[in-house]
Amino acid sequence: MASTREQAKQYLAEHRIPQMFEGLISSLMIERPEDPVVFIERKLAMIKDIGVDNVNWETFVHDLHPYRDALRRRLIRDGSKFDKEYEIDLEMRNKKMDEKEYPEEKRDETYQPDVFQLTEPQA
Repeated sequence: MASTREQAKQYLAEHRIPQMFEGLISSLMIERPEDPVVFIERKLAMIKDIGVDNVNWETFVHDLHPYRDALRRRLIRDGSKFDKEYEIDLEMRNKKMDEKEYPEEKRDETYQPDVFQLTEPQA
């Protein structure tokens, strides 16, 4: 039988408690809210929404990284991993827009555009 200490470690690991607290502490250190209790309550509500399995140390500070600044992401290409992330995001957004504007079920694959040729007037 596992010791009480081992059971406690297993419990914390199973429920991802360290990851949850790392996320909370990271966001507290960066944002330094006036009312940390209210701030933590809001973050806990977010954890309930996204699921504790999706929480890690950067969950709440992910968007605060300077490389994720919207203007920077649009204008600067420096070969960083964030460039690739931006390209993937852009592809996904474009794909979603295409699907909204041109839903697959409404596309007529049999459509053939009228083809014409420019000709010079006959003399």
